[in-house]
Amino acid sequence: MTTEQGASRDSSGAQASSVRTDRRSKSGILDKVRNYGSALLLAALIVVFSVTTSTFMTLDNIQNVLIQQAIAAMMAFAVMFPLILNEFDLSVGNMIGFLMVLGASLAGSGQGAAVIIPVMVLTGVLVGFINGVLTVKAGISSFIATLGVGITMSGLSQGISGGQVLFKDIPTQVTAIGNNYLGPLSIADWIAIVGALALFYLLELTPIGRAWYATGGSERVAFLAGLRTKALRIGAFTMAGLFVGIGSVIALGQSGGANPGYGPDLLLPAYAAAFLGVTTFRPGRYNVIGTVVGLLLLAVGFNGLSLLGVPFWMQPIYNGGVLLLAVAIARSEARKVRVG
Repeated sequence: MTTEQGASRDSSGAQASSVRTDRRSKSGILDKVRNYGSALLLAALIVVFSVTTSTFMTLDNIQNVLIQQAIAAMMAFAVMFPLILNEFDLSVGNMIGFLMVLGASLAGSGQGAAVIIPVMVLTGVLVGFINGVLTVKAGISSFIATLGVGITMSGLSQGISGGQVLFKDIPTQVTAIGNNYLGPLSIADWIAIVGALALFYLLELTPIGRAWYATGGSERVAFLAGLRTKALRIGAFTMAGLFVGIGSVIALGQSGGANPGYGPDLLLPAYAAAFLGVTTFRPGRYNVIGTVVGLLLLAVGFNGLSLLGVPFWMQPIYNGGVLLLAVAIARSEARKVRVG
C-alpha cells in the first residue's frame, strides 16, 4: 500500500466518522424536540398571544385560566389511571355530575361540609371500584362497563334532582374551596398542584407506580413476575374515582350548585390532555408532567383564541381537533417505543 492510498483511507474513515457524529447529533436534537414538542408549542402559543393581545398576560387572565383548569386537571388525572393499564373509563363525565347532585342534595337536606365532602369523595371511590370489578372480575370490556355505569349515574342525577338545578344551602366551606384564593392562586389550584405532585410521586417513585406501568406494558409478563395484576387494574379504576370525587367538590364549590346535565363535556378534554401527555417528558407513556402540559396547551390555546374574538362554539371544535391529533401522536409514540 502506498503512502497516498493510506492517507486516502484515513481521510475516508475520518469523513465517515464525522458523518456518523453529525447524524447522532442531529438525532439527539430531534429526540429532544420530539420529547418536549408539546412544551415548546405551549411556549410558542404564550409568546404569540402575549404579542397579539394585551390582556393575555394580565394577572386576572392568568388566574382565570388556572382556576378553570383545576377541575380539568382532576378529570385528566382520573382518566390517566385506566389508560396506563390500557383501559378506558367513560363514566367520569357523568360521575362528576352525579357526585355534585349528591352533594347538593345533602346540602339541601341540612347536611354540612363535614358530611358532604367525605360522602362525595368516598362515593367517587366506590363508583371507581365498581368500574374495576365489572371490568376485571366480570370480564366486561371497560368501554361497555364504564359507559353503562355512566349512563346509570346520569339517570340517578336526573332522579335525585328532578331535572332541576340544586343550589340550596351549599356550605360556605365548599364554595370557598372552589372560589377563594390563597396567595396568588385559588384553593382549587393548590389542590390540583398537590394532586399532581402526589400523583407524580406515586407513579414515578413508588413500587406500585412501577407495577401499574409494568402491567400496562404486558399484563402476562407482569403476572408471571409475581404482580397481582387484577388488583392493580381494579386499583387503577378506584384511583380514577378518587380524583373525580375531589374534582366534584371543587366543581360544586365553583358553581355553587349542581346541574344534572353537567359533566359529559369534560370527558373529551380530559382524554385530549392525557393523550397529549404521551408526547412530553416520557414519550410513549402516560405521565403527570406531560398531562399538565397538555392541560395548559388546551387552556392557553382556547383562551388566546377567545381573546382574539373566536366565538364560543369553537371550543368543542378545538378540543375535538386536538383530541384527534393527540391520539394520532400518542399512537405514533407508542409504535416508536415498541420498535425501540
